[in-house]
Amino acid sequence: RLLRAYHLRLDDAPSGDTPLLAYIGSYLFARDCDPEAVIPTGLTAALASASIAAEHVRDRFSLDGWMALADLSRTAAQMRSTSSPGGDAAQAMRVLLRKISGFSGLVHENMYRLAGWRFLSIGRALERAGSLTSLLAHFADEEAPDGSFDLAIEVADSAMTHRRRYTVATARATVIDLLALDPLNPRSIIYQLNEITEHVRQLPGMEEHRQLSPLQRGLLHASSELALQTPEDLSTPDLLKLGNEIAGLSELLGAKYLR
Repeated sequence: RLLRAYHLRLDDAPSGDTPLLAYIGSYLFARDCDPEAVIPTGLTAALASASIAAEHVRDRFSLDGWMALADLSRTAAQMRSTSSPGGDAAQAMRVLLRKISGFSGLVHENMYRLAGWRFLSIGRALERAGSLTSLLAHFADEEAPDGSFDLAIEVADSAMTHRRRYTVATARATVIDLLALDPLNPRSIIYQLNEITEHVRQLPGMEEHRQLSPLQRGLLHASSELALQTPEDLSTPDLLKLGNEIAGLSELLGAKYLR
């Protein structure tokens, strides 16, 4: 979504010399993503890894899911060689986002609700929460260029929700309120942390009568700290600290179950 936003703005300013474009570009470069590459190498590598993983569980992977993944990989490879920066790349990103959403829906709608599904759901929520904290720390910062607040809402796919909830234009307070603190918005940080908490509660070895595990304590601390914040008080350093805590949750999960 961020790449789509970048190329949409590049289409409006082909010279690429606006402060916001430069800011997005530096943000992407810092994450090993070249904004000038229509289809980043990291995306095609991730799709290739997903295909390899699916091969190992072919007997447990639905035919529809397999076809959707193959179509997604094929489309990304084709677009990498045929699309150009700007509006063309933005359209390519729209197509890929639709296909990714379709594949994700197939997996989560059809997967049996055992521990594997919970780990998959936890991983998705951790990734979303971490991405949101980083997005807000940079694009909801008071020093960010003009247009950054709108971009944060756009990348989080919450433009319609923002218009419905607030009668004012985007401001830092409304962006933080909606994308960090709103427990009813599935694109908010607190929503993702609540989802993780619920899934972790159902994992093996998490019986309620036992003491809280390090993972549960970490989750409780991160969720409680965030829930007590207000849009005005949640600062950029707070978001960066929260991002580190969320990364730590992934380590705690891996230490308990995946090593």
